[in-house]
Amino acid sequence: METVPGEARALRFEEVCYGKPVRTLNGPLHESALYGVSSVTPGIADPLRYIPANFLGNANLTSSMIDPEFSGRGALIVKAVDEGLAIMRMRYRAEAGEGEGGRQFLLSRMLLLPDIHHWHEIPPGLFSWCEQSLGAQPYVFDQPSEPQTRPVELPAFKARDVNWFDNLSQRRQIQLGSAFQAITRRVGWTVSRTVAEEEKQRPAALIAADLDVISSLPRKFPLRPGDADQFILNLGLDPQLTPGAVSYFPGHRGSAIEAPDLQALRIAIISSEENPGAETGVKHTSGSSDSLDRRIGSEPIPLKWLS
Repeated sequence: METVPGEARALRFEEVCYGKPVRTLNGPLHESALYGVSSVTPGIADPLRYIPANFLGNANLTSSMIDPEFSGRGALIVKAVDEGLAIMRMRYRAEAGEGEGGRQFLLSRMLLLPDIHHWHEIPPGLFSWCEQSLGAQPYVFDQPSEPQTRPVELPAFKARDVNWFDNLSQRRQIQLGSAFQAITRRVGWTVSRTVAEEEKQRPAALIAADLDVISSLPRKFPLRPGDADQFILNLGLDPQLTPGAVSYFPGHRGSAIEAPDLQALRIAIISSEENPGAETGVKHTSGSSDSLDRRIGSEPIPLKWLS
């Protein structure tokens, strides 16, 4: 899958939707409501693999596992699987109607982008589009339930260069470096609210934007270390359910990474400028440490509390 910096990109994906049927989009449950797959596109061989409990490892999900700040739109989970890149929006909704009180039910929408197995194959801008625009709506009982493989148009993504990186604030560089290090070393990370406030962005939007920058770099870093599925991003869901994912979970207002390897990220950005769209073979001296070349999961990232 090729991407062209600065141009909008139309993507086609497979889809699985899950939940209970409702009478109207914002109304109560239908009388015969039962949990099930409400729609699936033809390219999905095993739709039950992509319902929330199975997607998260047979977890016994409850509404308390989704942070209240994400309860309206739901948690966002991205996972590398055999087929490619799977993206799920998952939320709870009141049985009595949208925004009502009382009992709730789980619903989800999963998109699959096939044949994506390396970070540089992820279309830049995908994470931000998912964070902002991907929603999960219930199935209305008497409406057609067979969606077509539909296109999504991503906004144009402007490539970042080393001057852009050097002009970021120190805190902003540290935040971006932490996401880069979390991805390249397979360890989780919690985004800093302090940096998000400085950037005038929601924390979830900030980390999605950071991952878009990382996916725009040309290094062929795999999405998963072997044959096992690998969580990549978790926004708003209990981090214990998606170990190793870059995650944001509210509550750590001043947290930031301690001494991320910013030189490794800067080298990757420079390599992107020198070799656009191609894998770089740059070798570094022993004095500079490249996170991409380290043993995966070798050390946890220490946290440092900042005022």
